[in-house]
Amino acid sequence: MMKKKNYFREYKRGQVVYVDFGFQPNGVQGFIRPAVVVSCDASNHSRAPQVTVCPLSSKLKDIKVHVKIKPMDVNGLHLQKISDFMPEDMQTVSKNAIRGHIGYITVSSNVMEEIDKSILSQLALWETAKKLVREELLHGEDKEEEIC
Repeated sequence: MMKKKNYFREYKRGQVVYVDFGFQPNGVQGFIRPAVVVSCDASNHSRAPQVTVCPLSSKLKDIKVHVKIKPMDVNGLHLQKISDFMPEDMQTVSKNAIRGHIGYITVSSNVMEEIDKSILSQLALWETAKKLVREELLHGEDKEEEIC
């Protein structure tokens, strides 16, 4: 007997969605809230049952790794308020936890670049990133290697 293959909706990096994070302990973002898809598109294919997201909060805090996202930075339905992108609460969730689609972060806003920097800072990857760039520049590889 052949096993039935499950297919899931595909999501794109930079997409803003509503995610049901469920009940979480104090200090961890929970319930249904907007989030930004941060996993690479190669990981978000229709066979993958999960996606990595970072929640947003309209309770703004002055924390170095947070990125302010304005409603007009998101095309589509937009956000209702200026929101903080919170990389410290990044998590992988089931695609079944996604409750709706808000839109995409606009390329012209440069917010995705700020999000990338924020994630590098949160995960303490700046030195590794610099090393990889130096090695790439030194070796001058002609073809681009795609990691994800």
